[in-house]
Amino acid sequence: MTYLDTRIDELTNEAEQHLLRSSQPHGWLGLVRSMRQGRLAWVFWITWATQVLFIVLGIIWAIKFFNATEVLPAVKYGLSAATALILGTLIKVGLAPHLHAERVLRELKRIEILVLAQRSEKG
Repeated sequence: MTYLDTRIDELTNEAEQHLLRSSQPHGWLGLVRSMRQGRLAWVFWITWATQVLFIVLGIIWAIKFFNATEVLPAVKYGLSAATALILGTLIKVGLAPHLHAERVLRELKRIEILVLAQRSEKG
């Protein structure tokens, strides 16, 4: 726990602490779970399927590369395997900015909840 977390705990009352606990961040797996639903879920599923396809093809071609006895098939399968594995990795890493944006939006929603709670207490 950081200094800021400790300070927030000191300054909040029980109701605010309940709101903070109920809106805790998901973590990476929770964010991926939330990406599988909602209005942009189709983008997740298409990129996931494409990534799996590239990884499977890359592994198959890598096995054929290591089993090749002649130069031409080895070059053909080696370049294909490397390209497919790199593309599969790039697609996977391409979702990282979206995950970061989701984390930032979730934190902003937590702040909004606390501000609304303060406003409803005063008004």
